[in-house]
Amino acid sequence: MASTLSSFVDQFTRILPRRAPARPTLGYALWTVIWFFLFLALTFPHELVVRHHANELVSGSGWQVRFGDVWLRPWSGYHLAQMQVIAPGENVDPVLSATEVVVRPSLLFLLGRGVFPVHFSGEAYAGTFSGSFDGMAGLDLDWGDLRLGDYPRLTKLVEGDWSGELSGEAHLAGQGNLKTLRGRGSVMLRNAALAQGRVQGFVIPDLHFASGDCEFGLKNGRLDVRSLKLSGSEVDAELRGQVFMVSSTSVPVVSATLTLRPIPGAPPGLEALLSLLNGKPQSPGGPYTFTLYGPLNAMRVR
Repeated sequence: MASTLSSFVDQFTRILPRRAPARPTLGYALWTVIWFFLFLALTFPHELVVRHHANELVSGSGWQVRFGDVWLRPWSGYHLAQMQVIAPGENVDPVLSATEVVVRPSLLFLLGRGVFPVHFSGEAYAGTFSGSFDGMAGLDLDWGDLRLGDYPRLTKLVEGDWSGELSGEAHLAGQGNLKTLRGRGSVMLRNAALAQGRVQGFVIPDLHFASGDCEFGLKNGRLDVRSLKLSGSEVDAELRGQVFMVSSTSVPVVSATLTLRPIPGAPPGLEALLSLLNGKPQSPGGPYTFTLYGPLNAMRVR
């Protein structure tokens, strides 16, 4: 055994240089390696790689992920400009849009062993968001100061000039599919208001609300939104309901109740308008109840 080891060491030492390479040689080698990786980073088809993994993520679901330019910054990750998430169906209006998203895949991605967990951050609706995603195994998400007025689907639901900032967080975990996802989250609304509003052709007096908070939970494919109460200058509001995640290939379905109660000193005609829109006789002062229903990408009020 000792003689075999000695023979191996003797043969190995023969291929080693008799003296260390000169410093200029090491410098040239290092310079070559640096430029090699620089040109590799510049010429590598990053956009094709990102599109491939994005298509894999939504494959077979009917959902679409679109984005513009893609570029890589080694210290932060892949940058995606003008990213959009589009729900299944013919409606091409995005459910979510982001000005820029920064995606940093797992270090194992460099070894070809998958991209998860993915860390991300970005800018959307004049606010910011960040978190991590591990496929259907888990999601952690935080968002802050998203402007209601920058979300076009809200103005389609009720026309007018919306204002206010939305912040919150969500923490979900699962076992590889949508039905096993469960978790919790919270939403905080600040300085909400609606000016020059119109619904079903009727003009709504300007409405202003103070801060409001609520919590939600996800279990067995159902998102339960617990009571969100808003105290306003003209009317108090309360929202509660469910969002049903029917399947990974369909748009979530909303079933919620919005309750409005005018307060003393409300603008003249507000209560009469709420009574007319509600379609049911109410005692003075309300409350007036409305139903929000339908798929998330085409929600209606009645």
